[in-house]
Amino acid sequence: MIMGLPLIGACQVKDSTYFKKENAKGVKKILIDGKFWVWTQKIGDGKINVLLLHGGPGQSHEYFEIFSRYLPNQGITIYYYDQFGSYFSQTPTPKQLNDTAIWKVHRYVDEIEQVRKGLHLEKLFIYGHSYGALLALAYTFKYQNHVNGLIFSDMNPYPSGFDKSITRANKKTDSIMNTIEQYRGLMRNKDKGLSYDTASYQNEFEKIFTRNFVIRLDTLPDEMERTKKHKNFEVAQKIGPSTFSLNYAEMIKKITIPVLLISGRYDFIISPQQLKSLSQNFENAQYYVVPNGAHICFADDPKNYFPPLIKFIKSN
Repeated sequence: MIMGLPLIGACQVKDSTYFKKENAKGVKKILIDGKFWVWTQKIGDGKINVLLLHGGPGQSHEYFEIFSRYLPNQGITIYYYDQFGSYFSQTPTPKQLNDTAIWKVHRYVDEIEQVRKGLHLEKLFIYGHSYGALLALAYTFKYQNHVNGLIFSDMNPYPSGFDKSITRANKKTDSIMNTIEQYRGLMRNKDKGLSYDTASYQNEFEKIFTRNFVIRLDTLPDEMERTKKHKNFEVAQKIGPSTFSLNYAEMIKKITIPVLLISGRYDFIISPQQLKSLSQNFENAQYYVVPNGAHICFADDPKNYFPPLIKFIKSN
């Protein structure tokens, strides 16, 4: 998930939520490469297992808490997991922050495999949202024999398509601003290349963009507020250059297990048309557009998001 928020350093101050979750029921810390640990939590006791990969990068698992209200009562066990450098996992040292080898997608793929082994799961469904969907795709490509099914949510694996979608959402946001009386003068000057109040523009742009294309809610639920607060922007900047370092198109051709592609109708990263086209590149994929959702469509349109997700998981 990509949201414009104040910069927060890697050494974030831990709050009461951190200490409450540190030793909560189902929590397990898993050592990675013998060097650092990551935080996981098991929710439920069903026979079907789903590992959730959060977006960001540098996000926390917290915005996935809504999943606990829909999946465990369907016999589906979910596993929260904060990737290394995220809020509930170990904080990187200055030396680790400067170690470029750590902040690579392929390194995180191997981290996920160590998490699977640490959780003693022979096979599982791998779920990824936004940036986490790229991790899920890369993991499935490399460790397909351990994956029952891949859920690829709200992401575009093709850089050109990714950029086009964001550009389209930016233009739509400007169009919306042009309809607001108090910003018409500002927008007129911007369009003509004249001087304008950039601070006011950026502030209003971010609010409108988020409300229309990220999460279509007027008030964010508590878990979303905490996710915003706990994002590690320094870690996100370290990982960022590696995001499209892998050839996902070639990976897609070789994935044979069942795949569910799902995204919101108003998602700023992938359009419904792009989602349909993407589904045709997999050997065994289905797609679903969440009608009233944006980028975080499990939060703003859960009644339409979770039924097809549960159906896919239970049928594979």
